[in-house]
Amino acid sequence: MGWVVMSERELNRVEVLAQVDDERLSIDNAANMLDLTRRQISGC
Repeated sequence: MGWVVMSERELNRVEVLAQVDDERLSIDNAANMLDLTRRQISGC
């Protein structure tokens, strides 16, 4: 298996989306944190 290289920004995005998936963070809060729209978060 190979390595996956991610930037700090990408790692942060994965963590925020994981929190949304675990229902520890709302979609609205995640959208604000990532400077995205609610619709963009819902499509992830």
